[in-house]
Amino acid sequence: MRRIIFHVIIVFLLLAGCSLNSTVTEEDEQEIERYISQEVMSPNFGGEIFSAYEILATNEEKGEIYLWALIEEYYKEGEEVEQGSGMSVPMVLKIDRSEGASKVISHTLPRDGSFYADDIKEMFPYFAELKALDYPSNHIKKLIKEVESEVAEKLN
Repeated sequence: MRRIIFHVIIVFLLLAGCSLNSTVTEEDEQEIERYISQEVMSPNFGGEIFSAYEILATNEEKGEIYLWALIEEYYKEGEEVEQGSGMSVPMVLKIDRSEGASKVISHTLPRDGSFYADDIKEMFPYFAELKALDYPSNHIKKLIKEVESEVAEKLN
């Protein structure tokens, strides 16, 4: 019983500094979408960037949002819609709220290869780190469906 109480206290302390989605407004979501589509990845085939994301946690004190993003380029080739470059990655967005409205001012991505896990552990709070290190494929499939729906609306 003491062990369970100890674990509950540890989890509570870890969660105290961060929250899950509680501080993200609709305006924040629009700013995140704008930033991801314009600043994180450039189109390599002259197409348009589409994105979907899941917020894993936020930290108001640090002005950070921890998320998983799917970013893909789509372009028209004749009558067909083709997929160009893309990425599915965890990232940290740095947010400035000093002028009232939220503005994403920068982002950090983990490095590839052997640096990946260490970077995530360094960048993310513990509970978001766990999700980012083992991001479920069904969540990625949901993000893919969101992007494909938006592509169908805009490009077909």
